[in-house]
Amino acid sequence: MVFYPVVGKLLVLANGVVKVAHAGARAVSAYVALSAGPQSRVFRVRGPVEAPTVEELPSATTLDVQHFQTQIQRDLEPVLNEARTAGHAAHIELSRPEWVCVFVRNHLKATEGIDVD
Repeated sequence: MVFYPVVGKLLVLANGVVKVAHAGARAVSAYVALSAGPQSRVFRVRGPVEAPTVEELPSATTLDVQHFQTQIQRDLEPVLNEARTAGHAAHIELSRPEWVCVFVRNHLKATEGIDVD
């Protein structure tokens, strides 16, 4: 049995999800910080809810929540428009932080073997 120490805590800085009536969530976009003192990092989560991509942002990234919210809107707008064009009632809403953190938590476990809260 291999023991992996818990390193840091995940905090959602900004997020959004496209919800379609009677179909559920279609796409997610979020910015999540791994708060770990000097080793803190920021990740972007985006794409279809079945398999969004998780990428680490450069260490010099400015934590500008307004910019993150604007980017989230840009990321989700095409999916929102596509659903509406197909005749579905759709909107963008905030997702549960725990749900968004699962994507980053799974990414870190799979790629680096670390556990985070």
